[in-house]
Amino acid sequence: MEGSIGRSELETYADVILHLGANVQPGQTVLITGLVEHAYLLRILAERSYALGASAAYVYYRDKHVVRSQLTLATADSSAGRIDPWMEATTDTAIAERWATVDTTGDSRDDEFEGVSPDRSSAWQANWCDRSFRTIDAGLSWTVAACPVPGWAQRVYGDPDLAPLWKDLRYVMRLDEADAVAAWQARLDELSAQAARLNEAAFTAVRFRGEDTDLLVTLHPDSLWQPARYVTPWGIPYVPNLPTEEIYTTPDYRGVQGTVATTKPVLINGVRVEGLVLRFEAGRIVDVRARTGADAVRAQIAVDDGARRLGEVSLVDASSRIGRLNRIFKDTLLDENAACHIAWGLSCYETLGEHLPATNDERNARGVNMSRIHQDVMIGGPGVAVLGVTKEGVEVPVLVGERWQI
Repeated sequence: MEGSIGRSELETYADVILHLGANVQPGQTVLITGLVEHAYLLRILAERSYALGASAAYVYYRDKHVVRSQLTLATADSSAGRIDPWMEATTDTAIAERWATVDTTGDSRDDEFEGVSPDRSSAWQANWCDRSFRTIDAGLSWTVAACPVPGWAQRVYGDPDLAPLWKDLRYVMRLDEADAVAAWQARLDELSAQAARLNEAAFTAVRFRGEDTDLLVTLHPDSLWQPARYVTPWGIPYVPNLPTEEIYTTPDYRGVQGTVATTKPVLINGVRVEGLVLRFEAGRIVDVRARTGADAVRAQIAVDDGARRLGEVSLVDASSRIGRLNRIFKDTLLDENAACHIAWGLSCYETLGEHLPATNDERNARGVNMSRIHQDVMIGGPGVAVLGVTKEGVEVPVLVGERWQI
């Protein structure tokens, strides 16, 4: 597949992922994970890590065929949900030594876990998320980026030719700019400026209104709006998702009320979910309906108490390059950055900064949701208005027709 995309283009792409995304430092170790189909890009990421001065670059391959075998054939549910124990040990070392981590997305098949027990696939996904959340909690620099493969191209464009997919990825990754890193810094500055305007407005909640949608999301009083622009506790800036077009914050899960319909399909534990409609009461999902995949959603939100509650609300406007393409990529990394979205499960609690309570019990008591999962679903679009609610209860237009009103 490397031959389908120019070597120099792949190196440029890898450099953006490593320099802007994970921001690999001289002497640092890099852990690179991805599907076996992504091997061609993972090899280049390892090579370019060394070019940036990394002391070591380790690659860990995941194979969805093997995972499916585990989920369907393991004799015990506890075995079906396990992840590799040596990966847990590697995570311990990564945290202790402050490694940088890079993960790639881009599935070759729709509904990879169709027919698998939803309880088993949810348990496996929760255990995988546990590992990822541990590195995030430890403050490691990390990033996720897409890898084009023929199977993904087939799913999106109806043809395994990589050219259309790579053309779109080049555009949304700003690789068409003379200096992609500088272009991303400028875009992040724009998003930071809009986040500052939202913070100045000091809304207590946001309301989404559209067809089959009237959802009130209370905002945590200690949380700020921000783009995906982080800094490690030891001062290294990084960008966790590439591409990124969102401005997000943490809800106070206790006050979320109403009904919301998703505007794009989403894969949940390897199952395609379409036409999803959720109803919230007193901060909890109490009803799930969908044209397809409802059981996958029900199994996932049953993983723990926090899985039924919101942990994130994100706003995306019409200037998003992903949104401009008006294409469903069938990949959450990209699709969530095309439209406003929410996520049930673990809160994006970095938005609370120094106000974050120390323990999980204290966080839950303060309306900061804790969970073993984090699932984004898209709820925005041209027909969905976003209103900000002031402390006086006045509703102010924020996004109308996906265009900023403040």
